[in-house]
Amino acid sequence: MDLFVQLLLNGLVAGSLYALVAVGFALIFAATRHFHIAHAAVFAAGGYFAYFLADLLPVGSAIAAAVLLSVVLGVLLVVFLYRPLERRGGAGFVLFLVSLGALIVIDNIFTVGLGARPARLDAGGWFSTTVDIGRWSLIAGQVALIVVAFVLFGGLVTLLARTRMGKLVQAFSGNPEFVQIVGRKPQVVLVVVYALGSLLAAVAGVYVAADTGMQPGLGETFFIVSVMAVIIGGIGSITGAFVAAMLLGLLENILLLVMGAEWTLAAIFVLFLVLITVSPEGLAKINLRRARASA
Repeated sequence: MDLFVQLLLNGLVAGSLYALVAVGFALIFAATRHFHIAHAAVFAAGGYFAYFLADLLPVGSAIAAAVLLSVVLGVLLVVFLYRPLERRGGAGFVLFLVSLGALIVIDNIFTVGLGARPARLDAGGWFSTTVDIGRWSLIAGQVALIVVAFVLFGGLVTLLARTRMGKLVQAFSGNPEFVQIVGRKPQVVLVVVYALGSLLAAVAGVYVAADTGMQPGLGETFFIVSVMAVIIGGIGSITGAFVAAMLLGLLENILLLVMGAEWTLAAIFVLFLVLITVSPEGLAKINLRRARASA
């Protein structure tokens, strides 16, 4: 029982990481329908920037600067790649290929600069101090990650529901022309969407750099799991993506009871394939069908 509870706590940590990346991608995809695979590069950039900047700045300042630079990177991608292509009639698969190309280029730049060794950020006591929770424990950095994930998610939901810009973001997803009618440039809303999504991914990337170290390919791994969370939670649902990501993190760790760590992601992917075969629109559609059946 003690092991099971510890795995649940570890699952919350993993779920928080997946949730940050998934909610960022869900926001971007819901508003733009861009399959922004370069989101994985923004995630990785957060970790790499923090690692490089830590040699020049105090850790706290390096983290803040790394997140800001990653947000700028996400915005640059939409301003100088996606928007020009859209104005020339590019859409769908063309934007996906461009995004994939951006991911490869950015990954290679960091790999050339650092090689294959992990970019490990020294976060001091955050990853050496243990926080006891009854008979179980987490390190301080893990507790901070869980808190930050819930705070950022709550802040995003509040922004979307309670502010004028948030309502414009929601309107943009269904009718970009409406944003222009009410006196706002659609490009501004688009930049806000990518900035918010990139912020969430960058925070997750910084944590990974401080925990295990950022490595080539990690961004793609987290992105794949996050896309699964977005589909499971229902495409277009920020809350669904958050909840599904948390569940995937918990499941990944609970599976350690019956298999090795190297098999857990493969097992999750198999379960994901089964789920989307039964319900291509995710868990929300299953719940809706049950509600109709019982009515």
